[in-house]
Amino acid sequence: MDADKARRMHALVTQLTEALMTAAICAQEIQVAVRTEIADAELGHSRNGMVPRPSDSMERPLLDESTLSVIWKGKTLRLGNTLTFRLLERLARCPNQYVTHLDLLRDVWEDELLSIASIRSLVRELRRKLSNGGLTELAAAIRGLNGHYVLSL
Repeated sequence: MDADKARRMHALVTQLTEALMTAAICAQEIQVAVRTEIADAELGHSRNGMVPRPSDSMERPLLDESTLSVIWKGKTLRLGNTLTFRLLERLARCPNQYVTHLDLLRDVWEDELLSIASIRSLVRELRRKLSNGGLTELAAAIRGLNGHYVLSL
């Protein structure tokens, strides 16, 4: 396979991955809504008179590759075609699982030889953009520990 075909295949796989991730997030949200409706219909309400609702911490950010935006808890922020979008996309792909700096270099920077300081700098930039865009809780959910990073939801 030549380099052009390989790049095209990589782009298609990336698009497919994003579409599948979006579909999985939508399916999860529909499942939670249906469970809530079933509980409401069968049980009426809980002891305290409130229908149990899913925790906000279960909500995952939705990354829209067509607009290069993140949608979370009803807010939308356009990150643009930047490394910050790719970094958030990589962390959101496996929330609550640590990702090594080597995986980030491979997936976000496409194997460029960079220092760990470059990753730290980009994480700070992503947190800053998210906070300035009104997604402070999402910014705080990005954590690092000894060269590993996680999106804790």
